[in-house]
Amino acid sequence: MKWPRRIRCKTAFLFAAAGAVIASWMWLNPSHPERVHVRSKVLGEKRFLLVHLPPGYETGEESYPLLVLLDGGDQKQFSRDRTLYSRSREVLSRLEAEGLPRLILVGVGNRDRMRDMTPVRRPDIYAGGGGAGAFREFIETEIVPFVQARWRIANRRILYGESYGGLFVLDTLARGRQAFSDYIAVSPAVGVWPKGLNAAFQRRVGALSRVRSLFIVLGERDAPLVTNYAIPFFRRIDPFLPDGLRRRLDVLPGEGHNPRESLALGLRFVFSGESAPAASDGPRSRLSQADASPRRGSGPQRRQGGAK
Repeated sequence: MKWPRRIRCKTAFLFAAAGAVIASWMWLNPSHPERVHVRSKVLGEKRFLLVHLPPGYETGEESYPLLVLLDGGDQKQFSRDRTLYSRSREVLSRLEAEGLPRLILVGVGNRDRMRDMTPVRRPDIYAGGGGAGAFREFIETEIVPFVQARWRIANRRILYGESYGGLFVLDTLARGRQAFSDYIAVSPAVGVWPKGLNAAFQRRVGALSRVRSLFIVLGERDAPLVTNYAIPFFRRIDPFLPDGLRRRLDVLPGEGHNPRESLALGLRFVFSGESAPAASDGPRSRLSQADASPRRGSGPQRRQGGAK
């Protein structure tokens, strides 16, 4: 059945008007993630970002720290019931209530995760891989400048990743352009490339002056690629890191791979030297003065009690 021309025109107009209203609402409502597509020359493909702006962004002129979230798209990881991006937004709201700075959250969606996150091919562990160098260049030379040109970004830029993403965070700290000031590596799969990562850090020892903090966290019952390598790795690199780089490694008793409270713990550590008020919950109240000292890392910290 063919509808009359006048009805077809009215229907098309209504759909267009509805689309414009929805698009305007998504742009003006900071609580709704904005999906942005970026054409990458480095990767030769189109990638997407999910962006969450803090409350009050549109009506103010303040610049905000940037949090870049790996695995930050709308795909679930590790059979979690919700995406990392949506859970991270809730964590940021909770931390803002505690007095931590508001952040601009940028989640980077996946396309070929194993290719992007791993520095070498390991056919004995996974298929493919080895494309972390190109993905790092995409993050540092395309994503960060794109975000800075579009939104008001302060000097504090944080890179966050879990599992292979945690390995990518450490690899980026060791071999990247220092596009970030703070690095949070959760359950990093250091066992994929332990000797190479250690050598990369030792070669980089004199070129980390702009980095402010490194936080590594894993579970006591984490995967062997994490537990068997992350702590020895941290102990090896600690003497080579500059005194001004605050660093810590936490092992959470009873926790497994990618502990749920990792982002909250990491951001509390990142901002622990900026006079944020003390929280009443256990994990944050255990940030000691020694942990926040800029003089020397205090070594791996085993927390007494599980993460909340």
